[in-house]
Amino acid sequence: MGSINADSSTNTRSQQQPLDQYENPYFLHASDHAGLVLVSDRLSSGSEFHSWRRSVRMALNVRNKLGFIDGTIPKPPDDHRDAGSWSRCNDMVATWLMNYVSKKIRQSLLFMSTAESIWNNLLCRFKQNNAPRVYEIEQRLSSIQQGSMDVSTYYTELVTL
Repeated sequence: MGSINADSSTNTRSQQQPLDQYENPYFLHASDHAGLVLVSDRLSSGSEFHSWRRSVRMALNVRNKLGFIDGTIPKPPDDHRDAGSWSRCNDMVATWLMNYVSKKIRQSLLFMSTAESIWNNLLCRFKQNNAPRVYEIEQRLSSIQQGSMDVSTYYTELVTL
């Protein structure tokens, strides 16, 4: 009987505590610091925005911080118990975004107060109508040749386009 109570006690404890600390969007791991390498490249022009955007969204999703840029984790009232946690996480996400844009772009974002406003500004600025981009890709596809590229490199170039 003693072992049954111990097992049920252990089960109750594990049900109360989430195994994945990232389940809490306010959780910041020790590795989640301001200098974290979130994505490999800095955004400097509109032509690289779509791939940069996808990389950033994936990195933030892994850390359960996507809601700070898409508005699904809204700022709580100042007197709410989560206000401090939200503010710290918002500033961390905003810092990550600022670290991965060029210096010129960063200067225009510096005084925006939320990660969401920074993200929305970048979307408005760089998310352009797809028609010019589609035309550019079609032109590149029509002129691409394998030439001296090996099959793997050529395939990668095609898939990238």
